[in-house]
Amino acid sequence: MMHKSGKSNQKKQETLKIQFVEFLEFPWYNQSMTFEELNINSDIIKSLLEKQITQPTSVQQKVIPFIAENKNIMFQSETGTGKTFAYVLPLVTRLMAQENPGKAVKIMIVSPTYELASQIKIEIQSICKIRCALLIGGAPIGRQIELLKEKPEIVIGGASRLLELIHLKKLKAEQVETLVLDEADRLLSKELRDDTEALLERLPKHVQLIGNSATVSSYTLKILQKARDGIVRGELNEN
Repeated sequence: MMHKSGKSNQKKQETLKIQFVEFLEFPWYNQSMTFEELNINSDIIKSLLEKQITQPTSVQQKVIPFIAENKNIMFQSETGTGKTFAYVLPLVTRLMAQENPGKAVKIMIVSPTYELASQIKIEIQSICKIRCALLIGGAPIGRQIELLKEKPEIVIGGASRLLELIHLKKLKAEQVETLVLDEADRLLSKELRDDTEALLERLPKHVQLIGNSATVSSYTLKILQKARDGIVRGELNEN
């Protein structure tokens, strides 16, 4: 009599778990795989070709399917492996396919530095025309509030400024569908962890959570476990 309820609860928990993926030193790589096979939007693929990007990297081949299926994922990969496009490509593809008449913010990307946030914004704008807003502490908040009035669908910035704008009710957290922690280990370092954890707690549980980092500490895994009811720790291999 209790079995049905137990299965239902188990299924609910599984949707909230994070798949943790460690990439091997010599990762598997399919030299014939294309962006079309990964179901990336055709206009995005054209933009990639203009940048002379013709084939997905190993990290992109492995991560894109997880994100496209709306799964929570924390992936570990070195700088220079194409990890930004690993989450940007499937998220922007999804955004371009859905209706968003009110142009609400759907994707929130958190970065530990202004330089990285700016780089992410440039990468996104190089492949699509979706409006983005850069929301960084230290810059005039009044100007950023004006930027939000222009209805960006993607916001990129530091956890403290994003929290401030949410508290001021200028940024509606309830409509966000995906939260990305770019360089999660740095965002959860001693200097930045309070704001990052507060942001995780402020967003609804159903928001897709994506994290990446060159290193993944036990503390980072603990916090993500708390945010999404457990981590499935695994490793993608050559098979």
